[in-house]
Amino acid sequence: MMRSTSSSSSVLRLAIVALALAACSQQSGAPEPQLAPTRTLAPRSRVTATPLGELPRATPAPLTGLTLENADRLAPVFRLDEPPPRHIYSAASDRLVVYTSRGFEVIAADTLDVQTRTLVRLNNEVAPIFWYAASPNGKVGAIMQLDGTVDIYNLETSQIVKTITVPQPSAEIASDIALNEDGSELVVVAQGELRRIRLDDAEVVGESQTLPPTTQMIRFSEDASRVAAAQPSGDIVIVNAISGAPPVTLTGVFTNTAIEHLNFSPNGATFGASGGESLAVWDLSGDQPVLKKAFTELGGAVEPFFDRTGRLMAVLISPSVLVYDLQDDEPRAQFRLAGNLPVWSVNFDPTGKRLFVAGSGELASFDIAANRALRSSARPPITRSVFSADGKALFTWSAAYPSGDVAIFDAQTWKVRNRLLHDTPVVRVEPDRANAYIATVTLDLGLSVWRVRDGRLLASVAAPVTETARALLCFAPDGRSLIYLDDRRIVAHDIAADRAVGGFELSFAPRFISGCDNEAGVFAAADEQEIRVFDLAGRVVATMDAPSGFEDAGALYLSDDGRRLAALSATQLAVWDVQAQQTLQTMQLRRSPLAGSFSSRGDRFAVNFGDDVDVLDVASGKRVSLDLPQGSSATVLFPRDSRLVITALMIPTSETAEQPLDRRVFASGELRLWDAQTGELLRRIQTQDLPYAGAISDDGAFVATHARTNAMTIWGLSPAR
Repeated sequence: MMRSTSSSSSVLRLAIVALALAACSQQSGAPEPQLAPTRTLAPRSRVTATPLGELPRATPAPLTGLTLENADRLAPVFRLDEPPPRHIYSAASDRLVVYTSRGFEVIAADTLDVQTRTLVRLNNEVAPIFWYAASPNGKVGAIMQLDGTVDIYNLETSQIVKTITVPQPSAEIASDIALNEDGSELVVVAQGELRRIRLDDAEVVGESQTLPPTTQMIRFSEDASRVAAAQPSGDIVIVNAISGAPPVTLTGVFTNTAIEHLNFSPNGATFGASGGESLAVWDLSGDQPVLKKAFTELGGAVEPFFDRTGRLMAVLISPSVLVYDLQDDEPRAQFRLAGNLPVWSVNFDPTGKRLFVAGSGELASFDIAANRALRSSARPPITRSVFSADGKALFTWSAAYPSGDVAIFDAQTWKVRNRLLHDTPVVRVEPDRANAYIATVTLDLGLSVWRVRDGRLLASVAAPVTETARALLCFAPDGRSLIYLDDRRIVAHDIAADRAVGGFELSFAPRFISGCDNEAGVFAAADEQEIRVFDLAGRVVATMDAPSGFEDAGALYLSDDGRRLAALSATQLAVWDVQAQQTLQTMQLRRSPLAGSFSSRGDRFAVNFGDDVDVLDVASGKRVSLDLPQGSSATVLFPRDSRLVITALMIPTSETAEQPLDRRVFASGELRLWDAQTGELLRRIQTQDLPYAGAISDDGAFVATHARTNAMTIWGLSPAR
């Protein structure tokens, strides 16, 4: 199973997309497939998991705001590192092996408690491409990387026990690995060649086999006994990796149809494939394959999973998992995770009595015969966060793992106070200034307003039916309504009445738009020539010419008081006094920036280039540069004391510092505190994880940093002596 990730070099453009106009491309209106050979499904009863477990808690010491005087006492106070389940690779009688974003976890099948966690060694931290496997008995794991290195892990001791070298796989040619039942043999497909390798002496066992050169996708059975190779014609070649018997070809079902999903039962005796609107299941236990069942007119491809007997089949139509007895036409049971969270992976226990389901921060087990939940383990994804205005709550969600889960941490006890569960993944979270409400935006551009005190859903705006530009702008200053952009219309949605109560039409389709979360209750919108600032009644309060380069890329920022506007293009920064409509400062940029941010008082503006940060004093025009290591990736945060600026850094190795961002190997992380007036480095702290995102509370008492491994660290200050 291959996993690959990559990073974009333009955070600026990503910020624009998230806020405004390109988000409409994320729309998805595909109907839910109906899995029925001859008639519609039986009524679906909803099954939810057991109550969510508590997260670790910690009680920090009292903290004060950041100042130049106590900057040297910056210290970590809380850390959470719980990678969410992603893929249940194998299920033995007593354990599951789950592969997360960075390693293997062995989980007790009965309690769903983590028994061991094995972090894997990766050659490229930023854009890794690798393949992983686990033995069905849950004791051995393997990772193959692009250089042909295969590390073998003892999952009970979390140690590498052997490293072997195989022919270099390719990201362009179907490749994969698998381990046999007891983990004594590794089967590798690389460059179209299949090899069995005995791990004791790293010797190749038997004859190598060649997969068809037109192979588009492959899938191993969990015990490595068989591999399926899908062809462009719709044929599927089944290769016996253990016996070396001649391959067999499954034909006739997917003619001229792209195959999207392949899967075996753990022992390879049953096989299923889906493409277009069809699903077919074969029995491979005899000398010749036998087509057991065919489903058509499903409305889309579905992903099948099988138990060891080949009699039970689970079908993933996220967020639902349907369980079939293949002797029947109707589903036997239907399961969902709590809150209808997206489902990533499904597996049966060896007896076929329990079903294990993994999703966005949730792992659950179900009794199939009784059609009920047994246990659940909750670990919310937390790769992004924002503090409440009073700093007493931290709202976390995920930008790395598709998840509809927003966890609200109490900033005194670090317990999870509430969890806001959505049917689709959350992409943005926005608290109000009065600490009463929180707004969320989902991937389909639906909007919701929740009460912070008890997590109650108060208002919602359905996802648009047709493609349209939609962006959350702010809560109105009076706290009564949510303001958002819908194509060219600015809409005010009354929270108490849960309906649109006002708004106005813009005379142009905005290319870039700011939020309106400021004391003045204004926002800025731009076309290619002009930037206009509007109040929430639709009146134009200021008009400015767009800066150089704004027609290609840009972003708009308003200070917290709404009195200053910054326009950041690929070549220039311009800052205006909104009321006077006068330019305060312009700054030519040395290269394309990634993002910008105002200090809380609006007296400074930081331009982030990734491995370089320029801080502009808006009044004097003085610019200072923060000296960052070459090739770094930085997040810039302003505390309330604007004499200071904080950077959270991922620092690459010296060998890769000059490489493009997606080829750098980030080896260390640091939190740095700077004097924003002089650019002097005041404090440096090495971090356990590589912080690629961060957030700061309004009073500067807390800083949250996030790593791609789902690690969150909260930093604060000890009281000044």
